[in-house]
Amino acid sequence: MHSTVRCLVALFASCAALTVSASAQDTSKINRWFDAQKGKTYDIQKPGAVQQAPAKIQTPGAIQKPGNIQIPRGIKAIKQSDASKCEHRYVVGADALFDFDKAFLNLQAEQTLKALGPMLAKEKNYEIKIEGHTDGIGTDEYNQDLSERRANAVQYWLVDKKFIKASTVTGFGKKHPIAPNTKKDGSDNPAGRQLNRRVEVVVDRCKSVEATQ
Repeated sequence: MHSTVRCLVALFASCAALTVSASAQDTSKINRWFDAQKGKTYDIQKPGAVQQAPAKIQTPGAIQKPGNIQIPRGIKAIKQSDASKCEHRYVVGADALFDFDKAFLNLQAEQTLKALGPMLAKEKNYEIKIEGHTDGIGTDEYNQDLSERRANAVQYWLVDKKFIKASTVTGFGKKHPIAPNTKKDGSDNPAGRQLNRRVEVVVDRCKSVEATQ
């Protein structure tokens, strides 16, 4: 009995010694690893920062904004047409004369009016009418008033510079578009609206000024 107890005690002592030895070895390995890390630096991700992808990822291209519609000026802003045997029209883009929603001739207006004036000077012995037209934005009443004021501004300049004599002025607002104000899907049509904003000088070559006096 006593010998058996002594054997068990010796066995436990041996196992404990082995465990302590193994622990000492593990602790020694850990200590050596920490010693090896001394002096090393590490990049630590800042809070809230997004980790950068290792390879450059192409970013989606920006959506191209529609460029500003070109505004013809001078002789390019004037279109001529014969509506009938007697009636000859000089169609002038209003954007070449007026700022948006305005009826005062802007600083660039003379560039176009100086091109128009000599053309009309050759017609001044005929009956002349000046018509104003707008695009489809706004109420009928507002556009009617705007078209009349624009037509009057053009007439005043042409008469003041002695290119024409007094003429009849009429505003039609948005009643007579020459292009669609909207596209087929109902969206806005800026190019069409630009064409509708215009001043037309109408010459009746069958009626001389002298004959109507």
